[in-house]
Amino acid sequence: MTKLSIVTIPLTAVAALIFGGAKAEPTFAQTAFVPVASPTTSTSKSSPDQQAQLFFQRFSAVHIVQAVVPTASRNIHSVRGISPLFAKKKKNDTAAGKTNKIQVKLTKHIAGTGQAGDVIMVAPAFFTNKLQKTGSAVRISDEEVAQGNQKKADGEKQALDAANDLKNKFSSFTMTLSKKTGPNGHLFGAINYKAIMTELKKDNAFPKGALDAKWIKISGILTDEGENNTGAAVDPKHGIKEVGDYVATIALLKGVSADFKLLVKSD
Repeated sequence: MTKLSIVTIPLTAVAALIFGGAKAEPTFAQTAFVPVASPTTSTSKSSPDQQAQLFFQRFSAVHIVQAVVPTASRNIHSVRGISPLFAKKKKNDTAAGKTNKIQVKLTKHIAGTGQAGDVIMVAPAFFTNKLQKTGSAVRISDEEVAQGNQKKADGEKQALDAANDLKNKFSSFTMTLSKKTGPNGHLFGAINYKAIMTELKKDNAFPKGALDAKWIKISGILTDEGENNTGAAVDPKHGIKEVGDYVATIALLKGVSADFKLLVKSD
């Protein structure tokens, strides 16, 4: 709510200010006034009271200005004397965009995005316009992620247990292969890594299907010099070309491998 007030100036104060009389402090209310004309001084000789009365009559018309009372609806910067134009601008919330992303699970490899099975956060538009249309991802909840992680952990534990069980079996396992040879014990046709894996899968020493996983493979072969001494490595590209005793290494799982004896004889 606004209020109106009128400026009151005593005649004695005006006369004192103009004609050099005693100083007086006028009292102002909370308002402002605008004079309509510049004051002029009379050149005719008259008493101070007459001059003061004439001066007051000339300035009797004043413009009353409403006193502005700040309200709750006004900008707080105006109340504090700060112009809204120069007020400090509020920074944009950069984290808001991140929280708008949705959680999805990739069903196939997407270059620059992730592999099949990865759970990632993407923008809704990217999911709707690309991933969902191409069948490359599906929406997934936190509960489903937790269930998937638990299932994955259980599977990894089972695989590790199975790998360690196979490692124990290979520690006492010896494989014997026979092949026709020529002069000086040279084989007619080399025995490569793939051929060794094929024979291992046929061996009754291991449960059926126990060696079928794609990560199980022969990772190296060395000549056996006796007394647990190994010699030269067999080139995987050329395989075994001569009869003799060897030590083969088989990879059973990431971080788990086993060695076993491999005897190659003449047929």
